[in-house]
Amino acid sequence: MKHIVPKVNKFYTTSFDASDISKIDLPEKSKKIIEEYNNSKSINDDYDLAALTSNNQLVFGFDYMHKGNKNFIPELDPSVIYFSSAQMFSKMIYNYKRDLLNQSSLFKINKKGGKESQSLDVTIKQFEIFFQFASSYIIMLSTSLEAFVNKMIPIDYTFTTKKGSVKNIEWILRQNIELKISKIIPECTQKDYRKDFNKKYESILKIKNFRNELIHLSPKNEITNTKYKEFYRKVIDFGYSDSIYAIRDYINYHEEGLIEECDCGNEIYFDIHKK
Repeated sequence: MKHIVPKVNKFYTTSFDASDISKIDLPEKSKKIIEEYNNSKSINDDYDLAALTSNNQLVFGFDYMHKGNKNFIPELDPSVIYFSSAQMFSKMIYNYKRDLLNQSSLFKINKKGGKESQSLDVTIKQFEIFFQFASSYIIMLSTSLEAFVNKMIPIDYTFTTKKGSVKNIEWILRQNIELKISKIIPECTQKDYRKDFNKKYESILKIKNFRNELIHLSPKNEITNTKYKEFYRKVIDFGYSDSIYAIRDYINYHEEGLIEECDCGNEIYFDIHKK
């Protein structure tokens, strides 16, 4: 998958050119508000801030104080940022997995004089880097899904539990992702991904479960010198390439085109910098 186009959280397409704004005769009240904002040395969130882009989009954002000046920063959709971060980890997962499995030591010595195994120190480093990329990838994908789902729930929405208790948005946002995608989002959107794409839905649950294991990882209690071997085998075996498409398809099912691959032709990804 190519790198992902960043998306602003909210914008409007205007019918006028940004260069013409200075010619508009603003109301005196608006001029006063602008002057007070420009002269103020503090942040005031009573007003929404927006700026026009070169393609006539009015993009909403926020101000940030830096060295006594106010900077305007567009508010980006966090679910797309998290997804893009995962995508940038993806390529190197398989590069380091390939090297790890092809070059690590074998129990059985090749009697025909095969290539000698690499240093164990190198294998340790390969597995470390592979695990770093793989775990970061899954965590970013899961965070992308969580951020997207949470923004889909209206602030005035209430959820009724099986016992008839009515819960507000604060309670809802604290619940696990499975409840949200299986019950809450279908109620909010009148679209049920589990019914329409059951296999893809099950793939999302696998990602959720894997993420939970990563976050809440604990050693085995049995008396043994290897506490994490079952989990580490799962890390090596997990279907990373399928996972990113499962999350993309879920997000785009609810908001078409939100996850969009860039057509610039450049390949952008995270890697280890070696001096």
